[in-house]
Amino acid sequence: MIAQGKAISHGARAIEYSMEKDKAQLVKVHDLPENIEPLAMWSRMMQHQHQCMKDRYNPKPIKLNALRFEISPAKEESAGWTMTDWQNLADEFIAVLDGIDRRCGKPDSHLKPTNIKNSQYVVSLHTDSKSGIPHLHIVANRIDNMDKTNDAHYIGERAVHAANIINERRGWVQSVQRRDENIQQISEDCIAILKAMPEFDWETYSQMLNAKGYDIKLIKDDKEVVKGYAIRKGNSIYKSSILGKSRKLMPSKIEATWVGLHASDKQTAIQSKEVCTQTMAHNNKEVMPQSKPSINHYSITVDGEQLEVDIPDMVKSVFDEEFGSLDEEVKQTNLFKVAALLFAGYLDAATSMAASSGGGGSPGSGWGKDKDDDERNWAVRCAKMAKWLCKPIKRSRGR
Repeated sequence: MIAQGKAISHGARAIEYSMEKDKAQLVKVHDLPENIEPLAMWSRMMQHQHQCMKDRYNPKPIKLNALRFEISPAKEESAGWTMTDWQNLADEFIAVLDGIDRRCGKPDSHLKPTNIKNSQYVVSLHTDSKSGIPHLHIVANRIDNMDKTNDAHYIGERAVHAANIINERRGWVQSVQRRDENIQQISEDCIAILKAMPEFDWETYSQMLNAKGYDIKLIKDDKEVVKGYAIRKGNSIYKSSILGKSRKLMPSKIEATWVGLHASDKQTAIQSKEVCTQTMAHNNKEVMPQSKPSINHYSITVDGEQLEVDIPDMVKSVFDEEFGSLDEEVKQTNLFKVAALLFAGYLDAATSMAASSGGGGSPGSGWGKDKDDDERNWAVRCAKMAKWLCKPIKRSRGR
């Protein structure tokens, strides 16, 4: 589970978003009526602040007048939960948060505890539209019911600390480990996308990340040059500077990374061609009438794993015939790799490569080489399946 916390000045908008976003569910309210509109709830909070002489109409108002929290267990951690389970998590998080009076790793520091439990607050349940991960939103009044100000120093750090305490209690994955796992997965997906791109451009890169369920935000300068970007996975955002080894996915390095990835593929193809040529020359010199068919060797990287594939000349010729009518060289290359993986029995890898190239679908669990298939028939079937797998998915556009 991960958590975020922040003191904000736009409490009205936060409550409205929390309660009225698509499919939002009200989990609980504290010291507020349940059957009133979001803005009416915020009016109640502001009325309390006015009575405590803390609102904007007083000499010393608090500008950050609300506290906002997001609490997001992993999908598997909240599987099968009822509304009661979410209410219990909200209560536990608030209780743990209110009990924190030291900074994590700094026992000599002292923090004034919050008193969210005895404050007006609203808890809502959202579900991320892409990942399907449910998560809680809490918006609390900055002034508690004792007319005291809820301290906001290091409130984001406190939220993370509270989440880690609960993770330890419940045996869940710690937020730091979850973050590292997410960074690793995003980095691998970015590399796979770069390998599948015929040439680098930001629009295609963004579209392929979206197809994998990520949100990407590009940061451009006045000349529309991309200077930075961030990728969102679930409820967490990761900057490009922490992705990939040696920051090689940053805007200043990403095109060079693409060149390097495709240079290695070209080198492998050249080496394979040289081996094939040498083998043919050697076979031509043989006196014996029978000769073994030459084998083409390919090293294909899928999702960070390098797979070694050997296909006979006859199979390569079948693929060339099947894909020869296509004009785009790169499309042929991707189709060839998917077909080669299918021929070699790497079904999952072929499906993954097709998906990273913008295709979709699956051959199905019963798909495979029939006992009556000879090598040529099997090669033809693999080529046709590769074309079907790599066919772009038609996605409807939401509003």
